[in-house]
Amino acid sequence: MDTINEIKQKIDIVDLVGSYVSLKKAGRNYKGICPFHSENTPSFMVSPELQIFKCFGCGEAGDIFKFVEKIEGIEFSAALEQLAAKAGIKLEKKDYDPESAKRKELYQINNLTAKYYHYVLTKHPEGKIGLQYLTEKRKLTPETIDFFQMGYAPDTWDSLHKFLKKQGIHENEMLDAGVISEKSSGGGYIDKFRGRVVFPFKGIDGNVVGFNGRTILDREPKYMNTAETAVFHKSTFLFNLANAKIDIKKLGAVIVEGQMDVISAYQEGIKNVVASSGTALAESQLKILQRYTNDLTFCFDADSAGVHAVYRAVEIAEKLGFNIKVTVIPSPYKDLDEVLKADPEKAKTAIRDAVDVYDFYISSTLKANSKESALGKKLILEALVPVFSKINNPVIVDHYSKMLATELGLSEDTVTTMFKGGSLGGYNDGAGEDDQRLPLLSRDNPEGYFLALLLKADIDIMREYAYKMDVEDFLNPIVVNIYEALVAYLKEDRKSFNIKQVIKKAEEGHHDNISELYLWDFDGIIEVNSPQVLEREIDSVFKRIKKDSAKRAVRVLTEKIKVAELEKDWDLVLKLTKKVERLKKMFL
Repeated sequence: MDTINEIKQKIDIVDLVGSYVSLKKAGRNYKGICPFHSENTPSFMVSPELQIFKCFGCGEAGDIFKFVEKIEGIEFSAALEQLAAKAGIKLEKKDYDPESAKRKELYQINNLTAKYYHYVLTKHPEGKIGLQYLTEKRKLTPETIDFFQMGYAPDTWDSLHKFLKKQGIHENEMLDAGVISEKSSGGGYIDKFRGRVVFPFKGIDGNVVGFNGRTILDREPKYMNTAETAVFHKSTFLFNLANAKIDIKKLGAVIVEGQMDVISAYQEGIKNVVASSGTALAESQLKILQRYTNDLTFCFDADSAGVHAVYRAVEIAEKLGFNIKVTVIPSPYKDLDEVLKADPEKAKTAIRDAVDVYDFYISSTLKANSKESALGKKLILEALVPVFSKINNPVIVDHYSKMLATELGLSEDTVTTMFKGGSLGGYNDGAGEDDQRLPLLSRDNPEGYFLALLLKADIDIMREYAYKMDVEDFLNPIVVNIYEALVAYLKEDRKSFNIKQVIKKAEEGHHDNISELYLWDFDGIIEVNSPQVLEREIDSVFKRIKKDSAKRAVRVLTEKIKVAELEKDWDLVLKLTKKVERLKKMFL
């Protein structure tokens, strides 16, 4: 165990902060007057479970080291010395650069793990099932498998654990690297990626920073990533950038959704390809990519989720000033990997002939809606106005106004006015959407408030209401990610609640959001220590969210009914009407 973690284990944050600030118990947490700014009402919270503090007034937050740095006005090295003395730990010289020593340790474990799994896949009988999957189903050559150092994790409890143990690696270090997990009961350790083909994640310097495991035994989850470590951060990592960076400098970057798209493309000679590895593309990833190029081509899946992912990614990339194109996956294929297997030349042509991003917006919207009716034209413009109203360049606006006016049979003035005005007028068809502009920690924001209440509840109540909800009930993407992490945690048949495990399941960018929701003090709002009061409040907010969700769904279905009536599709009208009636009966 490194010195930093040893100190953290020996010094409890509640005791430390309590020596400076008067703290009172507040549910699972403690609260007091913030020592970093002037306030009369306590907004300073401390979590013994997470070993962190957070002030909801001034925003200061962190662990014991951050607290001492801030309150004593000293640098990290001085805080380290002070806390080490308090913990009775003697510092060695290497402790003054603990991050460097830790990274070196994790690289060693990851590199050994990658070599072990690659050996199992390519040389050992246990790996035959994985090798068949990659060569027969995925059509990968031995050369490609070796180049990406792909491996197979045997479907056994602890083969990697035993191997690393023989190399002199301690379990605490394996846990820090994320290659093993503690057993949920009975003590001991298990390999994390059992029964999966393993894709090593390599950093720019060539060191393995983490892994992705893909099940071949039909288990959930389908894909499993290394959790956040000192060397692996999802929000800044791009799969294959280490190999592709030179080609990206010459040709620009092609961004795809998953590892297999990258690997299949690389095997066919398309070498300027990277992937965000199973998470939504983040601004921090694009900023790293911008060191090598300003030219991006997005090549996401052809389904609706892929189209929406392009929209989100393009919005981020535009803010950073990239030149953006979009590859349209040719029908009937769903992703780049499928096209490459069927017709590599067609895939290369699709990438080479990538369209301008605004052409993609228009073509995908026209595909999704009928342009023959007035209602269809209205739906098309409703989808496109928010995009084009943000464009400041008058040449681009004029070009696409003319194009769309021709497509829809409307006057150029009508389309241009709408694009420049940014609105179609009429009613606000987003009940509940204004709530998402409110702070997450606000009672007026029902989604954030609902999650904060759930995190205070007994685990059975938590599970009951979490399962009653659906992802579609939430508008706020932050809330969606936290909700998905909570449900994934609860489905593991937990008997008691551990907030740290929920945090591990969320995207890295939302860890602080979960901590803040968990630390939220409800004093003066409701009595969270009363299970009956808490459950009544949860039920009330649950019904409000479900009602807002049902209203949105009814509006969408009503528009579809109108289109179906115009097309005289009476079977569809009946089907959609029944859905509307069911929603109204249940929630409205």
